[in-house]
Amino acid sequence: MLRDDALVRTGATFRLSGDHGGSAAYVTRLLDLEPSSAFEVGDRVGHRSRAIRRVSLWLLSSDLPPGGELADHLHWLLDRLEPKADTLWQLANQGYTADWFCLAASDPTEHAIELDRPLLRRLLAMPGVCSWTSWAMTTDINVRSYR
Repeated sequence: MLRDDALVRTGATFRLSGDHGGSAAYVTRLLDLEPSSAFEVGDRVGHRSRAIRRVSLWLLSSDLPPGGELADHLHWLLDRLEPKADTLWQLANQGYTADWFCLAASDPTEHAIELDRPLLRRLLAMPGVCSWTSWAMTTDINVRSYR
């Protein structure tokens, strides 16, 4: 349960990457699902960067507001991806790397992340590993300088 005044940012993204000659466009066609973002081998990493991508990347991110529960973001993704589980396993067997990238950030008062057994079973039936990143958000940073 979230406090009304708590700062929490959560999100989840399912990612498919390929360094074996596969492409994000191929993933989109095969899944018949538009990604949130997609990048191809040879694309620039950023507008200002000279670095070139060495892998293709297909991303589907939860479309939920970033202040809810992480479990809700994962359910959102699973609701869209579970019907395509066989195709996702096919892509994994073709050499694409799958992962579930999860974010949880909260203010210093703490926020526990809960994933129940049914959600974990759903995730286990899909390809990919889960990776988590978390950090503390601060609402008031007080920096003092001493001489």
